[in-house]
This record gives sequence, structure tokens and C-alpha cells, in this order.
Amino acid sequence: MNKVAWLSVVGVLFFLCASPSQAASDLKTVKITTPRGSVFILSYFAARDAGIFSKHGIDLQVDPRPFAGFMASLPSRETLVGTPAGLPAIEQMNQGRDLVVIGGGLTVMQNVFVRKDSPFRKITDLRGKRFGVYSTGGAATKALIAVVVDGFGMDLRKETEFLEIAPPALMALLEKGEVAAMFNLSSLTISAATQPDKFRMIFSPDAYWKEKTGSTLVWSGPTVAWRDWIEENRERAKNFVAAEHESWEWLRQNSDEAVAKYGKLASVNTPAEAEALKKMLKEGGVFLSKWDSQIIDAQWKFLELAKKVGILDKVPPKEKHAMVLR
Repeated sequence: MNKVAWLSVVGVLFFLCASPSQAASDLKTVKITTPRGSVFILSYFAARDAGIFSKHGIDLQVDPRPFAGFMASLPSRETLVGTPAGLPAIEQMNQGRDLVVIGGGLTVMQNVFVRKDSPFRKITDLRGKRFGVYSTGGAATKALIAVVVDGFGMDLRKETEFLEIAPPALMALLEKGEVAAMFNLSSLTISAATQPDKFRMIFSPDAYWKEKTGSTLVWSGPTVAWRDWIEENRERAKNFVAAEHESWEWLRQNSDEAVAKYGKLASVNTPAEAEALKKMLKEGGVFLSKWDSQIIDAQWKFLELAKKVGILDKVPPKEKHAMVLR
């Protein structure tokens, strides 16, 4: 081998050896928090392990926390981007925080369940009945209230015995028949779906909104960032959103792998729950992995509805608080 050829081989080998560390040094660090027991555990940790975030130039650092600590992190600026509960984030915008919705996220995946042997077949059958929810102030619960008013002219807060009950106790009370229906945490929604011999779903707020507008409801956990973080490095923000969207599509195809590694932390505790989640993901549920002007219009249409029924005091202008990063 002549000297020129030898130097070429050495140069190629040097590039191949050096490029991974060089690529690693070019990654932009993004720190986020996420709640323990959330399906976000699977998409953030497992997709990160699969190289989805580094592919988009993101060094993702994830801090899984109890829910209260997670909720406090974005408004306090401990973290500058994340997937917070959507309607509380809107309320923070109304209070003057310069937050912007920049991507998709967790849809309202909770559904209304009754006992399998219950006579109730539709949401309006629950008038005057004991209706248990995991949180009267939860984003998903507020979404449920709004769409039931919109679709059926029925205010669950006034026309049912609307009760806030701790999630595990709520499921036990439904099983005993001490409440007529439940609207529970996402993990217990999955659990109920695995027990068709005990429970039956009668209403999905997400399916209702998709039929009405063509878009699912993202307000369980959209991607939200502080405006100054976006403007500091718009390429980083754009890449983070792209990585998130790809991570959710990756999870649709690889939930078995994700659950095997992180199912316990995500509160996916049994093979039946893993299969139920897998089915929901395959059917296109759980995550909204697209963000464009049409979707923004559908999401802001919901916010206007939330204002109309008294859930929000006002709606922040979408021209200021929603952004599609190009």
C-alpha cells in the first residue's frame, strides 16, 4: 500500500472512531421532569435508550418525580420545557407567565367506566347518580366536563353526585357498586380495560373530540416551553419537539421493549395492562405526535369551550401562546 492510500485509511479510521464522541459533544442538554407512574416514563426513558433523542441532537436528562414536584417544576422555571398538565399551563399563561405550546403530547386517555352488569349505556344515563372522579381539578376531568356539556347539554358537576375519590378506592367502590361510574387515572383506566368481565366503557372524551374536530384532545400533557428558552436556541427547541414526536411513534411499535425495562416505574404492572396499553398505542391513542395549525385550531376550539362552561376564565391568544417550530 502506498503512502497516500495508507494515510487515507488512517483518516477514515480516525473519523469513524472520533465521530461518536464528536457527535456526543454536539448534543444539546434538555432537562425535564415527568411524573412517576406516567406513560411518559416509557417514551422518555426507553426511547432515549433507543437513541431517538440523540438522533435529533438532544441529550435528554429526565427526573421522574411525585406528581406535585413534577407540576411545580415548569412554572417555577426549575425546568424550561416539558409536558405539564395542559389546563393548569393555560391558567398560568392567563396569570402572565410567558409559556408557549410547541408540540403534541399526552391525550385525554381516560374514559368513563361502569360495571359490566350496570344498566347504564350512555353518559346521560348518569343523571342523578354517584359519579366518582380521581380529581375534580384534574385536566382530564375538566376536559370531560366540557365535552359532555358540549355534546349532551349535561353538566356533570350539577346533574350527578360528583365525587372526588382517591384513585384505588374509586375503582374498588365501582366494583362494589357504591358508585355508578368512574373516571380514573390513566393507569387505572388501562387496568379497567383489562377486566371486561368487571367493567365496561361508556364514554371517551377523546373519541368525542376526534369525531367532532378531527383531532384528539392533547390537554392532559402538551409540550410547553418558556418563550425565552425557545428564542435562546430555536433549533434546539425544534429538535426536542421532533424527538418527542418520534419517541411516541417509536413507542407505538416497541411498547413491549419499553415496558420490559421501565414498566414498574410507569405503573404498568401486569402482562394484561401491558397488552391493553399496547392496543391503545397501536390504535393511535394515548399520544398526539403531530403539531400544526389545524391541530392548534382544534385545541384552541376546546379552550373556548372550556371558557364557555366556566372551566377557564379566559383563553390566551393562540397567536401568542401556540407555535409551530419550523
